[in-house]
Amino acid sequence: MSYRFILFDLDGTLLDTSCGVISAVKKTCKALNLKALDEKTLKSFVGPVMQESFMKHYSMNKDQALKSANLFREIYTKSLFDAQLYDGILKLLKELKEKDVKIAVATNKSHDNAMKILDKFGILALCDFAMGSDLKGELKKADIVKECLNKLDAKKEQTCLIGDSEADLNGALANDIDFLAVLWGFGFKNKDELLNKQCKAVFESVNKLSEFLRSENA
Repeated sequence: MSYRFILFDLDGTLLDTSCGVISAVKKTCKALNLKALDEKTLKSFVGPVMQESFMKHYSMNKDQALKSANLFREIYTKSLFDAQLYDGILKLLKELKEKDVKIAVATNKSHDNAMKILDKFGILALCDFAMGSDLKGELKKADIVKECLNKLDAKKEQTCLIGDSEADLNGALANDIDFLAVLWGFGFKNKDELLNKQCKAVFESVNKLSEFLRSENA
């Protein structure tokens, strides 16, 4: 059955946001007098829930990590648009709209920052709904995906989530929808990582994803 409702992750799926995120993480760590991190570790902050990254790398409790994450989000507003669309993404979204596919964005990025960056890069105008996370750290990816499904009035058997990480995969599975993995982002790097996982398909480029969706929605 063709996909008539498609949810996209943001970081690492629609946009390469690494430059802006890493810059803000560095400034946040400096403001909090935290030890400097190497580039590989800094890159690991791009994509996952920010407070979880602070907990992982600085052994913070939940309250400390949430305060650090919200400081990051404030600082990040200064480098929010230091990002780049992946080649072919806008073309793909426009093609889907022309076929009357309902589109949503489900992201762990804070809601306000998510709306601003989606608008800046011309994505928001092509969406039927978009939702980011809250500043209290209460919403999980599965919650955000669920709300997107509700707003789209989506039929689960006609719905998929496209993303680059384990969090995206889990968000799809928790809501009983198909998951399509992409390898150009910050999470999954090769098909071997997705062996034995409940993944509908894996794509190495936007072009390959586009070809698949065209065939599904022919």
